[in-house]
Amino acid sequence: LAAFRVLFGLMMVISIVRFWAMGWIESLYLQPSFHFTYLGFDWISVLPDPWMHGLFALMALSALTMALGFCYRISTLIFFLSFTYVELIDKTYYLNHYYFVSLVALLMIFLPAHRRFSLDTWLRPSLRAETVPRWMINLIRFQLGLVYCYAGLAKLNSDWLLEAMPLAIWLPANYHLPVIGPYFDQKWMVYAFSWAGAAYDLLIPFFLIQRFWRPLAYAAVVVFHLMTGWLFQIG
Repeated sequence: LAAFRVLFGLMMVISIVRFWAMGWIESLYLQPSFHFTYLGFDWISVLPDPWMHGLFALMALSALTMALGFCYRISTLIFFLSFTYVELIDKTYYLNHYYFVSLVALLMIFLPAHRRFSLDTWLRPSLRAETVPRWMINLIRFQLGLVYCYAGLAKLNSDWLLEAMPLAIWLPANYHLPVIGPYFDQKWMVYAFSWAGAAYDLLIPFFLIQRFWRPLAYAAVVVFHLMTGWLFQIG
């Protein structure tokens, strides 16, 4: 749980710094004169320029202190509120990964992920704990598994399975890639990717939770996401 806290927090710091460096604060939030708000969240709007950058700075700082385990619960709460606030400004920027980050941050507020390898335990040794109840770790596993299962369920339709869409359009666009590229123009390859993608999303959580299959399943996860990042520019 502590390792998850550190890695999750550091990943968020890197993502926020990258978001800032790419100029997306200006292009996505400050420059547009209109934003499509979520139902019931019309009161959430873009802050003036200095304050919007300040909000992202606060978000990055809270993610870093969350990773370090410093004032952990307050840091995690601030990160959850700031990150979710930004995501609720415009629904056209929605990504299921962002929704996942908000959900995990919300769960982390209530989990004692700061009781090992944290500045909090260094400052207050009485907080230190060697174990946590199993359900706390399983809760994070369950939330992550939901992402895959819902992705798999979303692929159980005629477009994906019978028409191989949208991979029938996306894969041939990578025809120029060395070695494997020429195969992307063949129908069997497109269908193989479509069906394998659906099977992967539906089954991978169940292989990951089994100790015997976990090394092979984790290798499949790494390969799957590297291939996705290589072939499809989906963020």
